[in-house]
Amino acid sequence: MSDSRPALAVLGGSFNPPHLGHALLPGYLLARGDAARVLVAPCFDHPLGKSLAPFERRMSWVRAAMLGHDARVEVSSIEAELASERGGRPSYTLELLEAIAARQPDVRVRLVVGSDITNSGETDRWHRWDEIVARFDPIIVPRAGWSDPGAVTLPEVSSTAVREQIAEIRAAGPDVALARAALRGSVPSAVAVALERWIAGDEPRVWVVGHGHVAHHAVPWLRDRGFVVEQLSARGLASGTATVPSAEPLAGVWLLCRDGALAQVDAALVGRLPSSTPVLHAAGARLARLALPALHAAGHPVGTLHPICSMRREQPRSRLSTASFGLGGDAAARRFGAALIGQAPRVDLGHLDQRGRLAYHAACALVANHLAVLEDRGAAVLRGLGLATPAVIERAIGELMLGSLENLLALGIPAGVTGPLSRGDHATVAAHLAALDDDATRSLYAQLSERLAALLG
Repeated sequence: MSDSRPALAVLGGSFNPPHLGHALLPGYLLARGDAARVLVAPCFDHPLGKSLAPFERRMSWVRAAMLGHDARVEVSSIEAELASERGGRPSYTLELLEAIAARQPDVRVRLVVGSDITNSGETDRWHRWDEIVARFDPIIVPRAGWSDPGAVTLPEVSSTAVREQIAEIRAAGPDVALARAALRGSVPSAVAVALERWIAGDEPRVWVVGHGHVAHHAVPWLRDRGFVVEQLSARGLASGTATVPSAEPLAGVWLLCRDGALAQVDAALVGRLPSSTPVLHAAGARLARLALPALHAAGHPVGTLHPICSMRREQPRSRLSTASFGLGGDAAARRFGAALIGQAPRVDLGHLDQRGRLAYHAACALVANHLAVLEDRGAAVLRGLGLATPAVIERAIGELMLGSLENLLALGIPAGVTGPLSRGDHATVAAHLAALDDDATRSLYAQLSERLAALLG
């Protein structure tokens, strides 16, 4: 019997560094219908002993290479998790595929491999290749010299050639201009920028304190933006057990720990940083000089850099690349925050007092946290009518909410609002209220409809 589950194509490799062929390959697989989704998983180490750039740096390059794809393409750090479980043993493709299949039983996992690998005999050196073929149905991508004439549709670029271009640039020889041009023609533009900054050693160093949901997304986001990030434990700093790296040179510190841990981290950092080092925290509801009194008293520029977006570590993609940021505090701290976020939109918090900061944070919480109430009430009505399974209902409600939000953001009020009240149809709203049996849901609908009618005029 054929397997009807949607296919998940697994694109592994060293990506040392990723090139245009890597960047275009997921789109090729999706367009051909070989897979419904693509998971890109850089290897943590190499089973054949190749020398590789550090894993986090390669992850950053791969994320930059895949920027043009939608949510069907995921860049995964699963190999780092598996490496910690292996205890120094080399990475094997079969183990990666088995781990992905165990985590995602609703998909059919398929390995992506080039025809140069399968036709050259290199698979004879792979760990249990026959079992990979039997269980994970490889997708063979045609490569020049190893496939039928005309079969190759992707650019023929190799990471080896890119590394040679990098070596030529570093050597600053007579052909450096040609090497730079060749590099820009071999890799995605975002990767070229990152590689050139890496070659020049022009990467500011920052500390991020914390390991929670925000830090989980902020650390790779900063690395993708060209910062060298050292992540410290808030608990370790507070207890004195953390190994603190050298503070020279250091562009600044961003505290992404829990709001309740700020006081302890504030005290623990005093004396460990040059007095001119700016320190930012991410607590939207608190003024920096009140949240970080010890650092402020010690002469540090302190400020707030608050991401105005919702983040969970369980989500592979964050919205930091499109988010706005609340920014305030001392001038040097604001400059550091502006450097971290680049051209991202910012909300100026500098003129707010503590009460104003609470009101600002309340507005963010009102929008971010209370969508759950609407989702819960809408889904409860559909479940009560016995219309579908809970999973189908949740998906239907979720897509409805996403579509409504996209309309609202694109078109504003009133054009982005749909439904009866957008047409002035108050009779249908009254009929809706009469049909709802649950008092809490009916009351919520009535209150929101009254407010919406006022907004729409």
